[in-house]
Amino acid sequence: MFYQFFLLVSKIYTLVLKKQFAFFGKKSIIKPFVNLSNCQYISIGDYVDIGSSCRVTVSNDFCGIPCHSKNKIKLKIGNHVDLGTGTFISANNDIQIGNHVIMAPYVFITDHDHGFGDIHKNLHQQPLTENGQTIIGDNVFLGTKCSILKNVTIGQHSVVGANSVVTKDIPPYSVVVGNPAKIIKKLK
Repeated sequence: MFYQFFLLVSKIYTLVLKKQFAFFGKKSIIKPFVNLSNCQYISIGDYVDIGSSCRVTVSNDFCGIPCHSKNKIKLKIGNHVDLGTGTFISANNDIQIGNHVIMAPYVFITDHDHGFGDIHKNLHQQPLTENGQTIIGDNVFLGTKCSILKNVTIGQHSVVGANSVVTKDIPPYSVVVGNPAKIIKKLK
């Protein structure tokens, strides 16, 4: 009974929010409560399930310092994608998530870092790094609390283990674990 009520609330919540996006596909749903920003730069495919307490953001600036990306879509989520509870996706240039991707709870994905090169300025006075790109291929599973950092491509049909930190490209059909993530098995 509670789940049916929660699903109804989620559908209403989705109806209110979906008009903000550059594109919002059919049968996609946003479960309460999600922290969203700059949705006009986000494309959501069909049958996407955004779990409760996710943070899905695009940065146009950081503390008044503008980001210079000219991309009209800075975050693209494909079809049949599940974002687990508490997932945090932060884009300022180009994050692409393929089709049939499953994210367990508390996954972190980014295409940038915070600047820290000038030791005479605090972090809020330094720009975000720019021109990063993060690509997650089709049929990828991202385990609980894994982190996918900037300038990484994860090939199709790969598995990223829980708590792993992906700092380099992962070839298709790979199982990776650890910090930094290393291949422990090939699926093909």
